[in-house]
Amino acid sequence: MTAATRRTAGKIPFLLLMTVPLLAACQHQDATDTVTGWWHNFEGGEIAKLRAPPPGENLRYPHVGRTPMQAPDLPTPEARLSLTTQLEAQRNLAQRESAAQGALPTIPPPPKPAPAATTANTEQSGMTMTTVGQPEPESPSAINPAPDHLATTSAPNASAPAKKTAPSAPAAEAELPAVVAKSIPPTPPGQFPKIGDLPPPPPQFPGFDLPRDAMVSDPVRPDIDTSTPEGTLLRFQPATDHVTGDPQGDYQHIVSLRGNRRLTILGFGAFMSADAALAPADQNREIALGLLRARVVARALIARGVPASAIILRAEAIGDGVRVTIND
Repeated sequence: MTAATRRTAGKIPFLLLMTVPLLAACQHQDATDTVTGWWHNFEGGEIAKLRAPPPGENLRYPHVGRTPMQAPDLPTPEARLSLTTQLEAQRNLAQRESAAQGALPTIPPPPKPAPAATTANTEQSGMTMTTVGQPEPESPSAINPAPDHLATTSAPNASAPAKKTAPSAPAAEAELPAVVAKSIPPTPPGQFPKIGDLPPPPPQFPGFDLPRDAMVSDPVRPDIDTSTPEGTLLRFQPATDHVTGDPQGDYQHIVSLRGNRRLTILGFGAFMSADAALAPADQNREIALGLLRARVVARALIARGVPASAIILRAEAIGDGVRVTIND
């Protein structure tokens, strides 16, 4: 064994002893944490210090089941039911109004302005550019006559003034209407400001007290049934006949409550979609989608023992999912 080999063999145990503490210190960190720690130590400062312990580390772990100690102040079940009914009515009315308004209109982009015609300065260049509606320039023979006819044409040309091309007027810019300031005359002290004419008084009937706003017409509200349909609700994905989630529990609940009675499956079409409208073509499309959804539910119930003769399929254009009701 040479001297170099003996020196190298003597350093191997020392290197192994130095590597063991390093591996033991990094056994709780992955490669990312280790490299991050190296970089923080290289930067130094606050980021290289140990992280402070979380607050309450040594406190007793709380019993979550005993908090809060007092029941929250909630409305009564009757009040919550009334609020839910109002919200449902507003939602159903919004569906119908959105369908009555139809799809959103598409506004075409404005036309591009035509390029403005330009004329060159005849005094600088000696060339003219004509625009639409202007006469064409004279021929070169009329501008530069031959030497033989120079004497005969010089006299009339001297008396006639030189014609210049009139510059085109710039296009008028869009202007806002003029603002007319109208001041309200001040009210003299000790007097009340003038009030406009009041509406005519309502007719009076003996024995009846009519309010002052009896003649004011209420806003016209469409005659729409805003009540929520009855029955078990099965939700579907938008514009498809795929049921959302796992409806197996709802199917078993319907079958267990049916007995020997008939089922009415009411399928709905679009639910607050941008292209939902009351046009006949749109209603036909949404009713067809509602029938497809109702058929999916009917097939699932038939597979669970419900006879097909005990199922009635219906569809409406606007609504949410499918409603299954049991007929008495």
